[in-house]
Amino acid sequence: MNARIQRWLDSDLIGVVATAYGFLVLVLAFVVFRVTGGVAGMIVIVVSWVPMVLFAIRGWGRPPAPLEVEVPPKGPRHRVLVIANRGLEDDALCDEVCRRRAHTATEAMIVAPVVASSRLAELSDDVDSEMEVAEGRLQGALRRLRDAGVKADGRADISPPLDSLMDGLREYPPNEVVMLPDREIDWEAATEMADRVRREVGLPVTAVAPSARPSDSSSG
Repeated sequence: MNARIQRWLDSDLIGVVATAYGFLVLVLAFVVFRVTGGVAGMIVIVVSWVPMVLFAIRGWGRPPAPLEVEVPPKGPRHRVLVIANRGLEDDALCDEVCRRRAHTATEAMIVAPVVASSRLAELSDDVDSEMEVAEGRLQGALRRLRDAGVKADGRADISPPLDSLMDGLREYPPNEVVMLPDREIDWEAATEMADRVRREVGLPVTAVAPSARPSDSSSG
């Protein structure tokens, strides 16, 4: 298969195409149903979905596309990407990032994923209160890091933790990733991806437990 086509199939765009294809199949089946009757409409649905079924079978068990994580530029500072929201106000974060200053100059970029409190709020894009809380946590964490001598910046990101992690890796190629995973279900995918980053790219990934001693997942 052509490499360009393969990259497109592995991208998020394939979901858009599959959704549009399914919608068109339903519209076509409805038209056939109104014109010729129910049996013909069912035949259209079955025949039209054959390519999608074959595509799913072809991709079943296929390993995910290799991760493309940019190597950080050479510089005098150790670059730490922090993915966290709840727990940013905890001293555990500052302790984990700042302990590197004993060996090298350190800078940090915090990306705080902001997720709606409910599916209804997510559908209506109602995340104003969550964004306000995240901004407060973020600014407090930045102050603590800067007071400790770490060059720090960051932003709140209206995205699931997985998207925030991938955005952070693209925008701020780090020497290390530090995460404060929450118990929310959206964090599971981010934790699994961080594990892939550690295994496939060799980038150290540290999981920090708020109000507890940090545990380095790169040692597991």
